[in-house]
Amino acid sequence: MADFALTGLRWTAAPIVKELLTKASAYLSVDMVREIQQLEATVLPQFELIIQAAQKSPHRGMLEAWLRRLKEAYYDAEDLLDEHEYYVLKAKAKSSSPASTVMKPFHNAMSRARNFLPQKRRLISKMSELKAILTEAQQLRDLLSLPHGNTVEWPTVAATVVPTTTSYPTSKVFGRDRDRDRIVDFLLGKTTTAEASSAKYSGLAIVGIGGMGKSTIAQYVYNDERIEKCFDVRMWICISRKLDVHRHTREIIESAKNGECPRVDNLNTLQRKLSDILQQSQKFLLVLDDVWFEKSDSETEWAEFLAPLVSKQSGSKVLVTSRCETLPAAVCCEQVVHLENMDDTEFLNLFKHHAFSGAEIKDQLLRTKLEHTAEEIAKRLGQCPLAAKVMGSRLCRKKDIAEWKAALKLGDLSHPFTSLLWSYEKLDPRLQRCFLYCSLFPKGHRYQSDELVHLWVAEGFVGSCNWSRRTLEEIGMDYFNDMVSGSFFQLVSKGCYSYYTMHDILHDLAESLSREDCFRLEDDNVTEIPCTVRHLSVRVESMQKHKQIIYKLHHLRTVICIDRLMDNASIIFYQMLWNMKKLRVLSLSFANSRKLPESIGELKHLRYLDLARTSVSELPRSLCTLYHLQLLSLNYMAERLPDKLCNLSKLRHLRVNNNQIPNIGKLTSLQRIEIFSVQKKQGYELQQLKYLNELGGSLSVQNLENVIGKDEALESKLYLKSRLKELTLVWSSDNGMDAMDILHLDILEGLRPPPQLSKLTIEGYKSSTYPGWLLERSYFENLESFELNNCSLLAVLPPDTELLRHCSRLHIKNVPKLKELPYLPAGLTELSICRCPLLMFITNKELGQHDLRENIMKADDLSSKLASMWEVDSRSHVTSVLSEDYSFLKQLMTLMMDDDISKHLQIIESGLEEGGDEVWMKENIIKAWLFCHEQRIRFIYGRTMEMSLVLPSGLYKLSLSSCIITDEALAICLSGLTSLRTLELKYNMTLTTLPSEEAFQQMTKLKCFAISGCWCLKSLGGLHAAPSLSALDCWDCPSLELARGAELMPLNLASYLDIQGCILAADSFTNYVPDLKQLTIINCRCSPSLSIGHLTSLESLQLIGLPDLYFVEGLSSLHLKRLKLGDVANLTAKCFSQFRVMESLTVSSSVLLNQMLMAEGFMVPPNLEFLYCKEPSILFEEPANLSSVKCLNFSLCETESLPRNLKSLSSLESLEIGFCPNIASLPDLPSSLERITIWECPVLKKNCQEPDGESWPKISRIRRKDIGFQYFI
Repeated sequence: MADFALTGLRWTAAPIVKELLTKASAYLSVDMVREIQQLEATVLPQFELIIQAAQKSPHRGMLEAWLRRLKEAYYDAEDLLDEHEYYVLKAKAKSSSPASTVMKPFHNAMSRARNFLPQKRRLISKMSELKAILTEAQQLRDLLSLPHGNTVEWPTVAATVVPTTTSYPTSKVFGRDRDRDRIVDFLLGKTTTAEASSAKYSGLAIVGIGGMGKSTIAQYVYNDERIEKCFDVRMWICISRKLDVHRHTREIIESAKNGECPRVDNLNTLQRKLSDILQQSQKFLLVLDDVWFEKSDSETEWAEFLAPLVSKQSGSKVLVTSRCETLPAAVCCEQVVHLENMDDTEFLNLFKHHAFSGAEIKDQLLRTKLEHTAEEIAKRLGQCPLAAKVMGSRLCRKKDIAEWKAALKLGDLSHPFTSLLWSYEKLDPRLQRCFLYCSLFPKGHRYQSDELVHLWVAEGFVGSCNWSRRTLEEIGMDYFNDMVSGSFFQLVSKGCYSYYTMHDILHDLAESLSREDCFRLEDDNVTEIPCTVRHLSVRVESMQKHKQIIYKLHHLRTVICIDRLMDNASIIFYQMLWNMKKLRVLSLSFANSRKLPESIGELKHLRYLDLARTSVSELPRSLCTLYHLQLLSLNYMAERLPDKLCNLSKLRHLRVNNNQIPNIGKLTSLQRIEIFSVQKKQGYELQQLKYLNELGGSLSVQNLENVIGKDEALESKLYLKSRLKELTLVWSSDNGMDAMDILHLDILEGLRPPPQLSKLTIEGYKSSTYPGWLLERSYFENLESFELNNCSLLAVLPPDTELLRHCSRLHIKNVPKLKELPYLPAGLTELSICRCPLLMFITNKELGQHDLRENIMKADDLSSKLASMWEVDSRSHVTSVLSEDYSFLKQLMTLMMDDDISKHLQIIESGLEEGGDEVWMKENIIKAWLFCHEQRIRFIYGRTMEMSLVLPSGLYKLSLSSCIITDEALAICLSGLTSLRTLELKYNMTLTTLPSEEAFQQMTKLKCFAISGCWCLKSLGGLHAAPSLSALDCWDCPSLELARGAELMPLNLASYLDIQGCILAADSFTNYVPDLKQLTIINCRCSPSLSIGHLTSLESLQLIGLPDLYFVEGLSSLHLKRLKLGDVANLTAKCFSQFRVMESLTVSSSVLLNQMLMAEGFMVPPNLEFLYCKEPSILFEEPANLSSVKCLNFSLCETESLPRNLKSLSSLESLEIGFCPNIASLPDLPSSLERITIWECPVLKKNCQEPDGESWPKISRIRRKDIGFQYFI
């Protein structure tokens, strides 16, 4: 391991030492600064040369000892410098200078700190020691006979440069002919009907882990003669990491034209130029190499990027290489080729090609010996082409049999440590430290890039960039991306959740190289931790058990709890951390203490404090003396923050439930505030935002009614916050819906946002005029999302179409005076319109058809169905829709000017309030609503002019809610939306039927459809013809004909079907839907029996609020994972015979559960939940049949007592009780119980307190107790 020990010390290298020396020079004498500068010029440039030479010399031990001394001196000097700066920051915090001094150069504060003589003397002494150790490098250099002029340049961390590839193969290709032919066959194959009709392209992806040769095979295919003949235009670009639509479009043009593309800033012009080039071609091939696409990335950008790819003929192709199968939908990937291991012979040929390149070996005997050794090495390289290339290339430099034999002694080469070590040594020393730090986390850990970067920044691993305004986090993310590119991390995407993993071999390497500095405490049998360790992670239940060995770690800088500790805060801080004064990172997890000890203030070096996974809710004042603190993360219970938190001027990240910090404007390094609420008291004014120019991400500025005028708004200087991506401006008070506030325009004028903004939301604005900056056509550089919410006086969108030219998302909610949508941005992919009653989309043809109007106003039929639904779920579904439509009718009434309507609206309003005779309310409210509805229909169909809704063809998502659109207008609006994926239609009382089969057949990408609150809708039209529909929500449509399921229900539903507030027939589910996974039926009227046995793929079933249901046919034939039953009082136990749920069962009644337990062959799953149980007490009549239950949950129950025989549940491991305010005590509990969680149960919580709580003796022995808060993982 000596090799690893030395390699692990190499990060103590020139750039890192140089940064420390430069930083410390501000406190040193002129003579010492001059001596240090001389060392920088003579010793540091030769640092790596000395290490390389000494490694192969007899003086290796001397080098290793010298590097260790250098590392220790470096750490000590860094700590002393850090402590010195702490007192500088302390003095700065205590100074009473005005806010403007915050912006003065930091060295002014340093000069004042020269009074801290003791700290300064120690720092100078340590810097002298460090200087003396560095001087010894000159002796090592002379000892190794190195010439004084030789230098080695260190690799630098490029901030913007990414690895790229070209279409030209870099070397000979081995073992990929079969893959090449398979790919070529696809590229030359017949086109699909969709392709032929659109003259667009189809795609193929080559997927494999790093180093498998994806780019190589793509180059092989690209240069194949058959491909050259087939495609008259071939283009190759390397995406790598992040798509840049503008830059990569230019690169495609350059590749297509084999020349430079003129500098054009307008993307539309560029894309038209590309489109012209491609439309002149017959067929094209585009290779997108090294595509990195995550679920979080913008599909819109990719769609925009690939939009110009249209050729004369069909058959054009896009070839993608990627490490992950997750690709942009716009790539139209039809096939994925996974690269497999190469043939053994071909792999050997690849290795030998690289190992024997260069000068020919004339000595045949040597050649024979080397070839034999090459065979042995190749067998141990684990079939990794990258390892073969790297190892071969290294051995090629020295064709010496001893060197090659030595390679065989490097360990198991199937774990390609040799190539990985080589890759590690090529990293910048800063990245080396970051990589080694990852060994703190266990194998298989799911790394989140931003969290890892925050830790690196806090540890001081990330070097600042003086020549740009890039943040440390941005530079740290470059580090991370460089390591991803070097295959040190691998991306894993699961749905919308993604993370990174590190291969076990790489983890072993990091652990081997860092064992002197990093340690994972994950075994209670550990008896010793190296005293040199500075970074510790903990995976044991108690640190107290290991206090004797932890005490010795005086130089510890990091403590990270991977899992929860059983120790309380007092034990951790007073027994474990009391002598660890050098801690920089502290990430804890415990559940036994609410109060953070005052001693936290003694950790002067602390930069990172994560208490999110603890129960801490009370914070001491001493927290405000952690002047180096950069990140503070608290749990949701810590609502009250110390008053002087604004003294933490270094704070960059604040993750708290309450962002209302007095004088937050002093935290000028802060990078994110989710919400800033303006108040009319000192310390909370809008001008607090003035100097917070590092803010990024999203910011919501609320309570703008507390702003005095334009001058105060201008003081916020929002336009200077160039890192801000999303901005929401909110007026919160509602003092009259249509009352104009003359200040609003002036204030919004002063709140000019940064031009770089990508999303803008304006809420509660009460002026009919837009501010000047929203009328400037080129103000925003790339505004992708624009939202108006509760803007009661605006009648139009911003008039200049150029302003929203890049807009892909437009949301308009509660803009009651909006009368028209004359234009929509061409690139729009998401449109939402809600509560805009004056937007009435109707065709001329419909205006003249009076029978349509009469059809919508069939009062008797509608009245009976509404009355039937009224009794379900205490009329909540009917009244929720009624409440929404009442607001709509009230806004529309201003145009209708009818006293009778006003009277009927008053009846509805009074009826929506609780109380009164139920029968009287039902009859009168329904009658009043029907009258208002009839007047609305007469008003709509009495118009003289049509209004159409013309939508961009690239729309992905459309939501229309509480606005008027008729049947034919909807059909016209949806025609041609071939890219539509999600469609929502809500609270529309004019729709009677959905569009025809033909319309839905064109929506080939429609996945999700939701219709809700459409009381007059009678038919789903041709929805069953939608070819890709997988999820359907149908809520509160009582007129809808849901019988004859075989005719109306889409066959291809695969995800879920959710029906609520509707009327079902016995044959509603007679259709065979083979792939349906989830069925939900809530608060519906139905026949006594429903048949679902033919839904063979069903995994989850919810039946709630079905008073008419007596029997469910076919349950026993299903293999459900999850079943939820609530308010199904008439359901008989017979249908549960021979039925088994695999994972979880949720019920609302113990009576129902006991009936199920009596059914023959019924088995209870491991997870049992009582939800919304209204019974005063719960009793298990047959507890023996509950022996399989491991987790028991009571949620939102009115129950007063738990089952007395709960103790008989012999397998119970976890008990959770939440939002059950009437439960006061616990029964006897089974001995198997390992965890109990109690939250939002005030009486029970009190009775479970240690040591005097009535129920405490019953839970004291339980290993994990979470009382009063949720469990944190």
